[in-house]
Amino acid sequence: MLLRNLSAKMSVIKSKIHSLDLQLDRLERQKCDSHLDTLRLIENDEEDDSIFEYISRLEDIISALSVTSKSQPLLHSKHIADLISKASFQLPIEQRNCSNVAAIHAMDLLWLMTGKATVQTLGVLLKTLLDQTISLNDEIYYWEDVFASHWHSGFYALQTSPFRLWSTLVEGDLGGMNRYRQATYQRVPFRISALGGPRSQVNQNRCALKALKDFNASAIGALMADCFRLNLDASLPKRANYDPENGDNWRGTTSRAVIIMETLLQTSLHGDDTPGCAEDIFGIVDRELDESKSKDDEDYFEPPTRVIERLTHILEDLLPRYTAQSILKLKRFGRPPRLVRYWLPISATALCGSTLLKILISRRFELLSWVTHIGSTCIEFWSNWVMEPVQKLIGTIRHDDTSEIALMSKNSLEADRASLERMVVDFVLDRDDSTHTDRAMDTNIITSKVREGDLTPVLRAYEKDLRTPFIGTVRGDLVRALLIQVQKTKVDVEIAIGGIDALLKSQELVFGFVGLTPGIMVSYACFRWVWGLLGNRRGLRTGRKHEEFRRALRDVHRTLLLPPTTAGLLAYKNHGLLICETETLLQKAHMILSGADLRAFQEDIGDLIQGNEVYRQLSIVDRLGWSYSRQMR
Repeated sequence: MLLRNLSAKMSVIKSKIHSLDLQLDRLERQKCDSHLDTLRLIENDEEDDSIFEYISRLEDIISALSVTSKSQPLLHSKHIADLISKASFQLPIEQRNCSNVAAIHAMDLLWLMTGKATVQTLGVLLKTLLDQTISLNDEIYYWEDVFASHWHSGFYALQTSPFRLWSTLVEGDLGGMNRYRQATYQRVPFRISALGGPRSQVNQNRCALKALKDFNASAIGALMADCFRLNLDASLPKRANYDPENGDNWRGTTSRAVIIMETLLQTSLHGDDTPGCAEDIFGIVDRELDESKSKDDEDYFEPPTRVIERLTHILEDLLPRYTAQSILKLKRFGRPPRLVRYWLPISATALCGSTLLKILISRRFELLSWVTHIGSTCIEFWSNWVMEPVQKLIGTIRHDDTSEIALMSKNSLEADRASLERMVVDFVLDRDDSTHTDRAMDTNIITSKVREGDLTPVLRAYEKDLRTPFIGTVRGDLVRALLIQVQKTKVDVEIAIGGIDALLKSQELVFGFVGLTPGIMVSYACFRWVWGLLGNRRGLRTGRKHEEFRRALRDVHRTLLLPPTTAGLLAYKNHGLLICETETLLQKAHMILSGADLRAFQEDIGDLIQGNEVYRQLSIVDRLGWSYSRQMR
């Protein structure tokens, strides 16, 4: 299965294609500037409009084939083929009567269109090879995990046992017994262990995928390094005059790049897809070009019409066939289909499903009752221990009358105190023989003392009556004194309760939060538990992303430690592996990096790919290691 197209993200392939397209744009500006004045004079003369219509059509196609940014997605192969098919490959017949400058300019634009189409085709081919190589990595990792563990190998043998048995029965014939007798001694090592056959098959699939990966890596490295090298002088100003010699050189480079891509795909389709084959293609193509030059002249290169025919053949025939062949190989040597991998749990579920269904049906009422009770308990808990305390707390904050905490009514103390005052005053006046004026004065004094808690007159009378309790009881003074003291005790208790009531009212908000705390704590614990169940999976995914990022960076470092060439550079295969691994590293970085960190990481990857010497690339990898160590934890 191929990876999905990450069109909005930076890619090593897109960066390379964008660089080549910029060089072609610069060459186009130089050519247009060199012919601009002459073309204006010819256009004003209105000698012939067909050549200018042809030029306009070519300019539109060139604009459609241009790569304006590194994040712009590459064109689809069918779209490229449709665009180049819109161009008439032969210049208009009327060009014979036109100025030579207009015909030369039209031919230059035709070559530019061919170059743009070649760059886009190179990008599509590289993207196809890159996606297939990354997909092969996943399959190779799968087989390596199976091969590295006897437990996994045994499980794989169990998974594939019915299908291997069926394949053996289907492929059996009358000569099967003879072949079995001839191969008895050859299969003795495999008969020692039941895992011999499956492990051998796993190893064969792994080796086949590695060979295919090595070929793709060699092809990517060769195409990236030496397929399309314009080598235009970047030091010249943008408005520099066009050099015809440079034009001939880049035309030959374009023709050579198309032949290389065509030969590479044809070689792969014919079955010769060894890793060294991709490196030998350059020699084969160069020899063919040398033979063509010797027949005609030293500056020979194919005309643009022939180059466009080759491009059309690549886009419409070779590339689709190569993609289909790669998918078939991936299905043949890749991991088993889902049916093979999951038939065992599916069968177990099917066998136990009827029993489980019977149990569920027989206990359905109990299960429904449990679910109902659990739901009602949760609802009641939420209503009584969360929502109601919250409403009371809000009422306390608003200071509503219904939310106030009180141990007694507001006017209870005042009524009891007034009753005590009247009882004491009446008691004293009934026992006093003073005048009316003195009584008024005594009443005020007694009232003030009673408010202060002083009941001395009553207590003195009480003490006196205790000496003669019978007389005091008969007169009623002793009983009145006792009742007054009872009332006094009641008033004292209410005063104490009033103090407690005032204290509670001052802490209403605290008690509101205390009442809300149990419900909040239980709810928080439940939500935390549920979030933990979901968050563990997310945490595992995040940890897996960091692990994949570390592994991708490690693979890049291991590739750079492979033996370089005599020039201190990576071989084509190793260079292709480096590109595949840096592309994987970029994809993993998009999952864990963002903003300035991601942009800095993309710059480092660009430096890594553009670096020539291995020791410089290793220093860049070291910089990546310490710069993003926090993200790799």
